[in-house]
Amino acid sequence: MNRILLTVSALVKDNLRNRFVIFWIIIFPIIITLLFGLVFGGFSSYFHVTVAVEGDYGLAKYLNSTEIFQGVTNVSLNYAVEHDYIYVKVNGNNFTIYTSKQNQEFVPVLESVIEQYYQKVNNTRDFTVLQISSYTYYYYLISGIIGIISLSNGILSTIGVSASYFRDRIIERLATSPLKSYEWVISLIIYVIIITLISTATVIILGILFGFIPIIGIEFLGFLAISTLLFGGLGAIIYGLTPKDKIFLSEIVANVLVFPLMFLSNAFFPPSVYPPIVRTFVEYQPLSVVITIIRDLIVYGVSPNPILVSIVSLLTIIFLYTGGRLLKLREIS
Repeated sequence: MNRILLTVSALVKDNLRNRFVIFWIIIFPIIITLLFGLVFGGFSSYFHVTVAVEGDYGLAKYLNSTEIFQGVTNVSLNYAVEHDYIYVKVNGNNFTIYTSKQNQEFVPVLESVIEQYYQKVNNTRDFTVLQISSYTYYYYLISGIIGIISLSNGILSTIGVSASYFRDRIIERLATSPLKSYEWVISLIIYVIIITLISTATVIILGILFGFIPIIGIEFLGFLAISTLLFGGLGAIIYGLTPKDKIFLSEIVANVLVFPLMFLSNAFFPPSVYPPIVRTFVEYQPLSVVITIIRDLIVYGVSPNPILVSIVSLLTIIFLYTGGRLLKLREIS
């Protein structure tokens, strides 16, 4: 245990002195948050506003013909709240509109569209507007950035530390020490979790300036560690399968993998805004699943889908076991 703690301490001190490492774990998340927050934070929702309609299927279908609204049915009010939909309950000539603070600016337009749809009916329509949440785009963005942190720190840091220590022949020196392979793997895992917590704390503090108030609990912190281990295990597999005489390839593969996963995810926008050809991938790729669970925990304060949590946990075990086997400290070519 002492060897693990000493190794973790050395990893933290060594890497946090590196400006390149500081950029990736602190500056990069801040830049991404500010970029999307300042560019898209002033706009409501995301190109299309989803409206869940209860009581009139025809109205939902009519909303789909507009350029701004996307009508859906068979959606509960709770589901609409969690996904920042506008919810319209139709009861004769009375319409109750439930909306978040973020989408409130679209309510007058929605009322006008509803009036157009019912223009053949001469009866007066009564609208009641209720604000059901104070969620804004910043809530969506910050929770997505936290998922990206687990991805980038998990894969890039695992590969980056392993590759740089190999090139600098530090691995050779560690191999001649009493440190065992499993102790090295555990130390690396703990280091990656520590920098993920640092990155997450930085982004949350920045998010508070935008009005983002997260729900921080043991469940969130535990899942953040699990998701980091998931991607860290994947990074270990990539590094372990790379020929050591071409170790640079592991870093290339990591970047080729991380950035498409980052931008083809639900981190910045919901899957509905993406072209149909990639929509299913965007919704169910690993990073999007992780972000969905994180949003349930720190934004909506609800229990995440147990099936999704089980899948992530199972993949984490598989990736960690496989990656740990491949990160043998004394396999020096």
